Amino acid sequence: MLVPLGSWTDPRKRRLRAIEAAERRDQATLLDLLSVYLLTKGRKKSATSPETLKTYRVAVRDFLAWAWPEDARGPRVPILKATADDLDRWVSELLALGGHLRENAGPLSPTTVQTYLSGVRAFYRALAWAGAAEVPEGVHAPADPTPREERRPALPLELYRRLLGHLEAPEPERVRDRALVRLLGEAGLRVGEAVALDLEDYDPGERLLTVRRGKGGKRRSVPLGPGVARDLERWLRLRAGLAAPGERAVFVNLKGPRGRGRRTSADMVRRRLNRYYAELGFPRRYHGAHLLRHTAGTRFYRASGDLHLTARLLGHQNVNTSAIYAKMDLGDLRALVDRLDQQEGEGEE
Repeated sequence: MLVPLGSWTDPRKRRLRAIEAAERRDQATLLDLLSVYLLTKGRKKSATSPETLKTYRVAVRDFLAWAWPEDARGPRVPILKATADDLDRWVSELLALGGHLRENAGPLSPTTVQTYLSGVRAFYRALAWAGAAEVPEGVHAPADPTPREERRPALPLELYRRLLGHLEAPEPERVRDRALVRLLGEAGLRVGEAVALDLEDYDPGERLLTVRRGKGGKRRSVPLGPGVARDLERWLRLRAGLAAPGERAVFVNLKGPRGRGRRTSADMVRRRLNRYYAELGFPRRYHGAHLLRHTAGTRFYRASGDLHLTARLLGHQNVNTSAIYAKMDLGDLRALVDRLDQQEGEGEE
């Protein structure tokens, strides 16, 4: 990823530009500073994912909307002098009222607020790097009382099969999206990894997929089951006549005057999936793209009982990250309560 340094390379000019942007509420320049800082000085530097950049930018935009509303003549909280108490007040409002970019958005979950706070902390680290402000210390993210495995569920197998059946159609859009769903729900790809795939990343002879741009810039090889490979190859045959000249992306858009035949985006995939979920009447908690990766994780663990193998397939650096899939697998719990119900029914006879 190319890093757009712009005029941030000179320390003196960097400081003056950051101060001027904060005093004028120049949102575009402040967000540019955040991006440059994350890509050059952040923990992951140029390997920082586009999704992290996008989320952190939303968080900073929300904070600016709170600290200095666009229609206000001046800030209610000076951006360069914000304290831990100021950030605590902002966090409290997020939990009670919701974000400040949209009206009536509703309270944000503790997990979302944690992410927002991480973004604003990174923003103040960027201002400190520019020599324009200090990082407010002692701000604590809210704890989420909901267990992690309950916050981010897997799509139950029955619903997953219904989704695949819904996409079993000859129309190119359904063929493409069925292949995408199977890569997420059975090969365990993240949505960003799937849309980043190029034609050369798939070896049909080996049924092997190479994920070159995984989380943190990591690369891994993912073997595909025969059914997943069959659906992917079915799409690739159709894709040959639908992609724009020179386009190397595996998954391309089929509609739109500008993006037709070009690489599809993660946001487009999320919107299409949520549309399918709504068409099928799935409960709201079973919306989103990432729950399909959780579906794959629970299936990997259920089939193998091996957290190390599950971690390798999913590209987790730490096996403890994969341990959540042992907790998310509700199959044993359901079997237990079914046996209890049967036993109680026999006792009543």
